[in-house]
Amino acid sequence: MQAIDILILSNGPGEVTTWVRPVVQALRQQLGDDRSMVRISIVLSPCPNASGFEAAIARSYPQVDRVQEAQHFWQFLLSGKTAENWDWRTRGVILFLGGDQLFPVLISRHLGYRTVVYAEWETRWHRWVDRFGVMKADLIDRVSPKYTNKLTVVGDLMAEVASHSLLADKEQMTKD
Repeated sequence: MQAIDILILSNGPGEVTTWVRPVVQALRQQLGDDRSMVRISIVLSPCPNASGFEAAIARSYPQVDRVQEAQHFWQFLLSGKTAENWDWRTRGVILFLGGDQLFPVLISRHLGYRTVVYAEWETRWHRWVDRFGVMKADLIDRVSPKYTNKLTVVGDLMAEVASHSLLADKEQMTKD
C-alpha cells in the first residue's frame, strides 16, 4: 500500500464533535495506526456557529495527526498552502464533513486528491465531486441519473454519536 493523506474539511462545533470524531475513529480502526502509511489532517473552515474551540477539540482526538484552525482557511483554499506549510503526499482524498460543498472541489484542484462529500440534505457539484455519502436514499432520487452512481447511502452520522460520550467535548468547549 502506498502512503496516503486523508484531509478532512469541517467547520462548526456540531460537525467536529458529531461527524469528525466517529469518522476518524472508524478510519483508524479500519486503516490502522501506522501514521507513515495513513495520515489524517483536519482543516477547519469559518462557521457562524463556531465556538472557537473546534481546533482544540479536533487536536484532542488521538486519531488525528494535524489540525489547521479556521482563521487560516481562506489562504489554504486559494493557494493550497497551510499556515504551517504542511507537506502533502502524492495520493490522498478530501473528505468533506461540514462547510460549503464547493470547498473540497477547489482544494482538490491544488492537491490533486479525489473528493468524498458527506451530505445530509443536498448534494452539489456532482460533475466535480468523485463520491457522495448521503444520509438518505431520497437524495439519490433528486440527482440526474448521470450522477447517481456517485452517491451511496451511508446513513446519519449523528446517530453514531449515541455510542460516544460528548462530556469531554462539552468540557473542552467551555474551558477558559
